Amino acid sequence: MNRAALFAHYEKVYFHEISRKEQIFARLNIPLAIVVSLAGFYALLLNGDHKSLTTGLRIWFWVGFFVSAVTLVTAIGFLIDALVGRMDQAIPTPNDTEEFRRTLEEYFSGDPDAEESIASQVESAYYGYYMYCGSLLTINNDRKASSFYYCVVLLITATAVALAPYAILMHTKI
Repeated sequence: MNRAALFAHYEKVYFHEISRKEQIFARLNIPLAIVVSLAGFYALLLNGDHKSLTTGLRIWFWVGFFVSAVTLVTAIGFLIDALVGRMDQAIPTPNDTEEFRRTLEEYFSGDPDAEESIASQVESAYYGYYMYCGSLLTINNDRKASSFYYCVVLLITATAVALAPYAILMHTKI
């Protein structure tokens, strides 16, 4: 693969990872809604008549409640990691690129091949930017996707475990 093909590849990877980052963020709304719903469900459990339970059922109620709550807190940690994660780096703004180009114009002012040298330097800089920023975005997006996955698994687990205390409360009403 020659340098031009690599440049096109790195540019493509960079914009693909930007799109992937937006997709990950778009998917984080549902776990956030589930966290809020589970918090409301916990309030419902705490307002239930758990004081009238027998000692054995009361122990199982609180064990289920706390296991579910700890699982939810862990899921929230992964959700925060998926939301915040690591800092990405973008390619320079057009103003920064123009400033760099003007600096190169001053540097190459006496050179007969100044335009070619400037174009080569700007292309070389963007080659490095696309390579570095695309790699950083890939690493960060992989971590965010992994954190998102673990968050969803833990939310499913927290919800399933929270049903046990609810079932215990409903059992006493029958």
